[in-house]
Amino acid sequence: MEKHSVAADIKSILHEQIDLIDNIYNLQKAMYQGVLDRDWQESEKNLSSLNDASVKFSHLDKKLYGLLQADENDSHEIDFYAQTKQFAPADKKQIDSLYEKLKERVFYSKIENDVFSNYVSHAQALVNGVVNIISEERNGKCYTAKGKRVNTEITSLVLNEVL
Repeated sequence: MEKHSVAADIKSILHEQIDLIDNIYNLQKAMYQGVLDRDWQESEKNLSSLNDASVKFSHLDKKLYGLLQADENDSHEIDFYAQTKQFAPADKKQIDSLYEKLKERVFYSKIENDVFSNYVSHAQALVNGVVNIISEERNGKCYTAKGKRVNTEITSLVLNEVL
């Protein structure tokens, strides 16, 4: 395949990936906001869209690295910048710039993902703490609404308060 054609294909894929990672980032923020607003249907919709976008991104990544040649010493590792040296200086500059832009956007997406993961972990710890306090206060005794004693293991908890 002609080097100029490969360079054009790589640029096209990088543009698609940048657009896709921007969409992923926006979906992550929307999902986080949906969780904060307790809009579970919207969060589920965003999660489904995120999964679809992630599959597309992975497909584009495989397509991109399929155009590049693996390192002779390690067939699993590809030095992107070493690979772009084969292209004309103008193409190399554009490709490297797009790749840097993509890496930056992926980094922002990772930060957003970490923020959301930390929020979920904190919320889980808070709920576990509340459940532990409640179960300790009832001294292992649990009763139905009609006063009949039931299994002491908590399998679910209904709160009439918003945490």
